Amino acid sequence: MKTKQLERVLLNSFCLVVWAGIGLAGAHFLSSCTKEGGDASKDAAKNSAQEVVKQKPEYYKVKNVQLGTTIDPALSKQGGQVFDVTCTGCHKYDEKYVGPALGDVTKRRTPEYVMNMILDTETMIDKDDTVKCMLQTYLMKMPNMQVDEKDARAVLEHLREVADKKK
Repeated sequence: MKTKQLERVLLNSFCLVVWAGIGLAGAHFLSSCTKEGGDASKDAAKNSAQEVVKQKPEYYKVKNVQLGTTIDPALSKQGGQVFDVTCTGCHKYDEKYVGPALGDVTKRRTPEYVMNMILDTETMIDKDDTVKCMLQTYLMKMPNMQVDEKDARAVLEHLREVADKKK
């Protein structure tokens, strides 16, 4: 178990160093994104009187996440441990760091979005307009941290608990 944690810490540190040195030229995204990191055309549609119910994108590997009505403390604790090892090199709860603040991510994004971002990072970077727009701000891609679905679900539960405590 300690070997796996050490491997994750080393991978996290390596990724931080590698990605810190790599910037992206986001000029081609500038015309299609808003300040908040959303797609301008989607924002316009959202504001229209005839808003269409948004379906989950076809490229999502995780299509449905079942959340309990209350936070599962054991799952959240497990997720906190995974978060500490794999995420804190780039993310803080309440401030932008290498990546966006995640303390209220479950209020801004769907559970499916969070799970897909953790589990299928490359596809989200390639296909998701919101992620493409965030690259303008953070100028680096999130590395795939090789987290399995069980640990990703635990991280999601942990982030739900963090957001719930911020009320």
